[in-house]
Amino acid sequence: MGALGSRIANMGQTLMQAAIRTGVAAGVSAAAAHIEEEHQKEAKERTDRRLHNTRLLLKNYRLLKQHTAGAIYNAKQAKEKESAASILDGLESYTRDDSLYIESIKRSQERTLIILAHIEKMLDLYRVWCQQNGTEEDVRRYEVVMETYIREPKKSVQEIAGTFGIERRTVYKDLNAAIQPLTALFFGIDAVKAA
Repeated sequence: MGALGSRIANMGQTLMQAAIRTGVAAGVSAAAAHIEEEHQKEAKERTDRRLHNTRLLLKNYRLLKQHTAGAIYNAKQAKEKESAASILDGLESYTRDDSLYIESIKRSQERTLIILAHIEKMLDLYRVWCQQNGTEEDVRRYEVVMETYIREPKKSVQEIAGTFGIERRTVYKDLNAAIQPLTALFFGIDAVKAA
């Protein structure tokens, strides 16, 4: 192999190394894009779960209230060693163990009282925000949430629409619009970061 053959071999080797570098760079770039996509997907799923949990908490507010009112274990016995945020984050991780059944009833009561107090406090903050910073529409949204989920007696969508002189579909729009800020209040900074 002469000088020409040696130069051709070196050029081939140089091209091969360049191709490998290009391939590795493309692979790293694709992996980074995939990881970022997965992070965004996880954040969206967390947001969707929190929005869903906010709706669930509001829809079941009256039932939770009855649960705590009728329970023998009461608010005076509840210890606030757990925060509402930690309870809300653990909504999906409840474990069942027959040997701890009685303790779990007591714990359930305790946790329900903490969550109800948290919901009530956050609804009050939402009311203040709507009155101070919001528009008349925001104030109405707060009232629609209260009439739909919190106040007694429970009213139908038609009754709520009549109370505020709005269409039925506006009631649903108001509820959907209120869910985002309520989720931020219920779940804190994590709900804001994920949105």
